[in-house]
Amino acid sequence: MIDKTPFEKINDDKKVRLFYQQLQTMVELCSSDHSEDTLEKIAAFSNEYPWSSNGYALLGITYSKRSFFDAALTNLQKALLLSPIDETALTCFRALLQDRGRHGDGITILERCISINPVDPTIWQQYWQSVKSITYEKYTEATASRFIKILEKNNLIRPSQIISPIISLLEKKQNLVEISRIETQSSFNSELKRVISILLETPLLLKIIELCPMPNIVFEILLRRLRKAFLLHDNLEMPNDNYLALQCSLALHCFTNEYIYGEDKEETQKLKQLEKFISDALSEDEILPWRHIACLASYRPLNNFDWSRNLTVPVHMDNLFLRQVYNIDCEVCLRDSISTIGIIREDTSLAVKDQYEDSPYPRWVNIGVLQKSMTIPAIANLAGIQTLPSELDASNQPEILVAGCGTGQHSIEAAVRYANAHITAIDLSLSSLSFASRRTKELNIKNIKYLHGDILDLTSLKTEFDVIETTGVLHHMSDPMLGWRILKSCLKPKGLMRVGLYSSLARADLSEVKEKMGELERPITNKKIYDYRNRVLDNAGVEFEKLARYPDFFSTSELRDLLFHVQEHTFTLIEIKNMLNELDLVFCGFETVDEKTKEAVSAGGGGPESLLSLDAWHNFEQSNPHYFSGMYTFWVQRPD
Repeated sequence: MIDKTPFEKINDDKKVRLFYQQLQTMVELCSSDHSEDTLEKIAAFSNEYPWSSNGYALLGITYSKRSFFDAALTNLQKALLLSPIDETALTCFRALLQDRGRHGDGITILERCISINPVDPTIWQQYWQSVKSITYEKYTEATASRFIKILEKNNLIRPSQIISPIISLLEKKQNLVEISRIETQSSFNSELKRVISILLETPLLLKIIELCPMPNIVFEILLRRLRKAFLLHDNLEMPNDNYLALQCSLALHCFTNEYIYGEDKEETQKLKQLEKFISDALSEDEILPWRHIACLASYRPLNNFDWSRNLTVPVHMDNLFLRQVYNIDCEVCLRDSISTIGIIREDTSLAVKDQYEDSPYPRWVNIGVLQKSMTIPAIANLAGIQTLPSELDASNQPEILVAGCGTGQHSIEAAVRYANAHITAIDLSLSSLSFASRRTKELNIKNIKYLHGDILDLTSLKTEFDVIETTGVLHHMSDPMLGWRILKSCLKPKGLMRVGLYSSLARADLSEVKEKMGELERPITNKKIYDYRNRVLDNAGVEFEKLARYPDFFSTSELRDLLFHVQEHTFTLIEIKNMLNELDLVFCGFETVDEKTKEAVSAGGGGPESLLSLDAWHNFEQSNPHYFSGMYTFWVQRPD
């Protein structure tokens, strides 16, 4: 018997109206939950309409608020089985399971929801949020297939957000582990056919390497050997579409990590011959050597070669030429369309500009833009921060500034996240801005204005902003306090600022590495970075262990940013506290702190109010020196 839809069960308009009136009343009851008989009323509603997921969801949320967790989970599960796309129920259900250490149960339910409704992005959002911190104990094709589907949903997430669980899954694939353990390049070459066969049977690996760097040294060695084997030991003359597809994936990976693998003398010599062979073949109208071209593209970006623009490219190489040739040409054309707010004159600003003109950072592929737009108060609530009462609630078209937007990830995500907002995004680097502008146009985002210029010249805009976001920027200025003061002057009274700064304690290990390995002589070149990195790898000691914790170690411009930036300051939380006092800015909290950390800070600082105390956070960091290994990311507010 086919189950009837809700509207078939409510078979007249009067009953439909009654249902929605009662539902609205139940939603209001659940939201306020001041009444003694709230649970009883929502339970009665659920019993009256057992086919509706709404009743079970509201009942589950109400039970959760009252700490009846088992009853909450039971009802939320019923809601999800009836309606897998109930985002409120999904969010509450996942949070409850995670808080109780039951990640596996939550993932099982989400997998069931996916099987019921595999096309809705809401479920996939919840799924990747649940698996992003998972370490897998075994490999299954079903799990690998779900990851591929996530990655195929372009712009659902940044691929780097799920690279860790993907690596942990691939590490459990037995035949992949076996070829990763081959000890020498010579042995690898002799088993090349078997290696290629296994890689072609592992589409998840091929998919992820096309989209982001691979922060895992075992897989790096595998990919480096594969690249070298194609160049030196494979018969590239032999047409083979499967091999060519694998070569294109590898070439996209090397382009994305900016050829961080470098090359040895044997490879350099062979590449000279390969470049000449391709040039001669094209000039003599011979059969196009596509496998040779794909091999070259894993060592050199194809846009370096004039002939790359004059080819009729086969369909299965479209993506390679799009990313290595056509996109870059498009960015060059966009440079002149970007407005400027003044001439960059300050010495450090010019040096930072030059670094990022040479290395736009990062050259990303996908991004998380399939999210709901929210008001500023809703965003603050989601971030878990505590703000002063303000008029921002009433701002229907907020002005948002992204100070230091880089290649556009930050500005694009802000444009989607802030409802009805206008985004102004500024950066020192035209190369970065042209990349950002291209991606913004491709995503059909209309509410961003890109500006080329220096934070030091922002006051010339004569604009006040509701929110200013500046992460990873102030610590690269010669005088961070001056930059921060200028940003504050552009902030509306009661306006919010999201700030990201480097931690002195968390980055102490980087200072130790540089002291042990020595500084690089400037100017910094890619060749110097490759050689430095290879010395670290050859030593395979403490220095490598410290650096391998950072995903930045696996991409050229990110490694340059990590170790060889032209200007970098780090801070302690006590220093930041003093800076905020001097600036008269109110600390609103660190962004998205997990419950376990909140408990630890509260216990060490004397209660929940300590979450707004930088002294309490300083004490916590002394015992957890790597907690802020990325950055301190926090919100502040202008009080007047």
